[in-house]
Amino acid sequence: MTQRKLVLLSDLYFDSNEELNERIQSLFQQKQQPSIGYIPSSSDPQRIYFEHVRRYYRQFGIKDVQYYDLDTEYEEDRINSLFRCDAIHLSGGNTFYFLSLLQKRNMLERLRSYVNSGGILIGVSAGSILMTPSIRLAGFGEDADENYIDLTDLGALGLVNFEFAPHWDGSQVMLQSFHEYIQLHQTKVYACPDGGAVIVENESLELFGGAVPAQ
Repeated sequence: MTQRKLVLLSDLYFDSNEELNERIQSLFQQKQQPSIGYIPSSSDPQRIYFEHVRRYYRQFGIKDVQYYDLDTEYEEDRINSLFRCDAIHLSGGNTFYFLSLLQKRNMLERLRSYVNSGGILIGVSAGSILMTPSIRLAGFGEDADENYIDLTDLGALGLVNFEFAPHWDGSQVMLQSFHEYIQLHQTKVYACPDGGAVIVENESLELFGGAVPAQ
């Protein structure tokens, strides 16, 4: 059986969703003082987005959230401590640039091994897309990420067998566009509104906050 604990979020949502919050907390198996390693999609020198994430996890009583930069503040000698954290959080941002950083720092296989060894992986938007086989969907639609670095290898972590579409506005128009994408690429897509999530634990998949399979 595949060992996985994955949380794919559309965004960091602060309105109360007791069911989702309790499910995320359950992944930590009642650890007294869990730790989370935060990886930004690009450097956050003022720690603006990082502070937002720290505030999010304080909802769960988690205070130990550490910042690990893969971009301009990269420190190779700190990376081993990242993989000792109970969970790793992959931020939102430009998915193409984020994947290029993971490739540059040889992080893809290490993250796969981390998950296979029981580590929890939590993604937001771009960070969630990175858990799928390819980030191709990040470049699809009106609000697509710009591939300004001309990244050609779009292969991602491949921890799930579907693609993830964050920030779904709930409209049938957007669902229809996903359906066309599915037909074109012969893939499976989950559409997730802000405040929703897809949680994968081992072989089970659960949908929260209006996330749906795009048919």
